[in-house]
Amino acid sequence: MRRTLPALFLVSLLLLGGCDVFFTNVFEGLYDLKVPSSSELQTLPLADLERLAEDPDFFDALAADPAKEQAVLDNLAPQFSDGTADTPEEQRAAALYAEVLLRTSGADEIAAGLASFAAGDGFDELENGDIGAALADLFGDSLPTLAEVEDMVEALDRAWDAYAAIGAGLGTAPLDESLNAGDLAFNAALAAALQGVTVTSGQSTAEYILAAIHGDTTGFTAAFSDAALTGAAMDNLLSAAGFDPSDLGL
Repeated sequence: MRRTLPALFLVSLLLLGGCDVFFTNVFEGLYDLKVPSSSELQTLPLADLERLAEDPDFFDALAADPAKEQAVLDNLAPQFSDGTADTPEEQRAAALYAEVLLRTSGADEIAAGLASFAAGDGFDELENGDIGAALADLFGDSLPTLAEVEDMVEALDRAWDAYAAIGAGLGTAPLDESLNAGDLAFNAALAAALQGVTVTSGQSTAEYILAAIHGDTTGFTAAFSDAALTGAAMDNLLSAAGFDPSDLGL
C-alpha cells in the first residue's frame, strides 16, 4: 500500500462528506451533572447512558475516574462482543463505546482537529501524507507526551472493534437513524488507518507517532496495510454515510 493512502482517504472523506466530528450539546452549562457510581454505571440501561452522554461533563468525569469509565465500557461491550451490531440498540451501544474511548483519551480532539486542519491551510500536508507535520501543527506548543499518545492509540485501537461491529451489521441491517453516519465513518477511518500501521523496527506505534510529530523518525521503520480501510466493514460504513469507496480510491 502506498504510504499516503490513509491520509488521502481521510482528506477525501472530510471534503466529500463535510461531516461534523465535533461533539456538541446545546444544554451544556445549564445544570450540574451527577454521574452515578461505578456499580450503577455497569448496569445502567443504554438509554440512561445516552442521556448522560448528552453532557460533555459526563466524559470529563469518566476521564477523571478510570473505574467509572471501565464500568461504562463493560456495560456496553457485551452488546457487540460477537463482532456484529445489527440491531439499533447494538449499534448505539457500539457507537457510545467508541465515543467514550475517544473522548476520554483526547483522540476526539485529534479527529476534530484533523477535520478543521484539512479544510484549511493544512490540506497539502495531509494530501502529501505528512500526518506527523499535520499533528504537530494541531498540537502547537503543547506537544503530547508519550503516555498521552499511548492513550490515544489504545483508544482508537479498541474503538475500531466497535466501529467494525457496526460496519459488519450494516451488511444485513440499516444504520439506526439516531446515529450520525458521517461521524461514524470518519472516526472509523481514523481507527482503521491506525490498524494498518506496523512498526517493524521494534518500537511501539505510539513511539513512532510521537517521533513523527516531532519530525524525526530516524531509527524507525514501518509497514502500512489497507486491509481495514478497504474491508467490508469500512465499505458498509462509507455506504451508510453516502460515499462510494471507489470514489475515495479504495
